[in-house]
Amino acid sequence: MAKPQHILELSEEQRRSFVGSFDRVLSDIDGVLWTLEYTVPRAAEGYAALEKNGKQLTFVTNNSVRTLEQCVRKFAKIGLQVPPDQIWHPAQSIVSYLRNISFQGLIYIIASQPFKAVLREAGFQLIDGPNEFIEESYESLARHIFDRQQVRAVVIDVDFNLSSPKLLRAHLYLRHPECLLIEGATDRLLPVAKGVNIIGPGPFASVLEEASGKKPITLGKPGKELGELITKHYKIEKPERVLMVGDSLAQDIGFGRQCGFQTLLVLSGGCTYEQLLAQKDPRLIPDYYADSMADVAQMLGQVPKSHV
Repeated sequence: MAKPQHILELSEEQRRSFVGSFDRVLSDIDGVLWTLEYTVPRAAEGYAALEKNGKQLTFVTNNSVRTLEQCVRKFAKIGLQVPPDQIWHPAQSIVSYLRNISFQGLIYIIASQPFKAVLREAGFQLIDGPNEFIEESYESLARHIFDRQQVRAVVIDVDFNLSSPKLLRAHLYLRHPECLLIEGATDRLLPVAKGVNIIGPGPFASVLEEASGKKPITLGKPGKELGELITKHYKIEKPERVLMVGDSLAQDIGFGRQCGFQTLLVLSGGCTYEQLLAQKDPRLIPDYYADSMADVAQMLGQVPKSHV
């Protein structure tokens, strides 16, 4: 596979061809527009330039810990007016999926409080826990993990209070042949600061997958089911005319390639230039890359080159 091109190194003809080759942009948020430490300089200008060029914007994040309202306010703070219906996160995607399959039944959930609130507000019945410290004995463990309730889906996403008893309880529910295993975010590592990653929800979801032998339904990036949901929702007939933008090779580029979208990696978050060059899996190599979304604004002529 050819080495990805930096968008600022495209010839005028290549730039014109690239810009004319997509109508819709799907974009990650964390690491692209902001990180825990800072807002990516002039990234918002890249999206403003895309909109000015008639591109339809949709933001697809794996972060369900931040509520939609918080996300909208954060966008506004950096000068972007993004309505809630232009933002997708795993909790919403799971609601859409469950409604599409007319799901009925009890859900055992391992996730954050904002994530649970989305499912509860959509009318789904949830149980969770144990949420307290348990005595370290098998008798105490048994009281907390064995349950006769008829759980028909186990949902797992980011849970800052994840515990062994929660995973053990989830695994016991999954013994029922009709119980679904549904995962939201699958990130194996979460970048929290420059050069600092923490373990993401992916490895914990993998524990349940391996222990239960069930194939999960994945409604965070790079899930196939998420791609199908978005493609159906926006009636995307030509996936090659969609551009996926993100800072993660596994989650964003992998998602875009799996869906048949064009892909643009930005180096403002979870992936370095060295990591990009070292990647050998063609399913995770982007078509294009940029230092940040500010390069998109420059490429589209919205920012004088002397300012870069």
